[in-house]
Amino acid sequence: MSSLLKASTEATVIAVIEDLIQDWGLELDGGVGPTTQLVANLEFASVDIIQLCVALEEAYSRKLGFQNLLMRDGSYVGDLSVSQIAGFIETRIAAGGGTPT
Repeated sequence: MSSLLKASTEATVIAVIEDLIQDWGLELDGGVGPTTQLVANLEFASVDIIQLCVALEEAYSRKLGFQNLLMRDGSYVGDLSVSQIAGFIETRIAAGGGTPT
């Protein structure tokens, strides 16, 4: 994966997250970055994660199959970082995954 794609994907994920949380009044040291955790740092609830997935699919104009990221062994994952989300998106795009919306 090229570092340009990685940087671009992380920047897109960060921009979408920042848009979602702009009115939340969170105080983040250094802002949202690659290691930022959705639940631990941003206090995301399940509905917020769903909104993020929908917003990212809109940003990429394709269904990305986030259920493959959000579920492991039949249970929801506890938390995700920005870099984990960006990595998932990069893998899906590189593999030709996702269907255009």
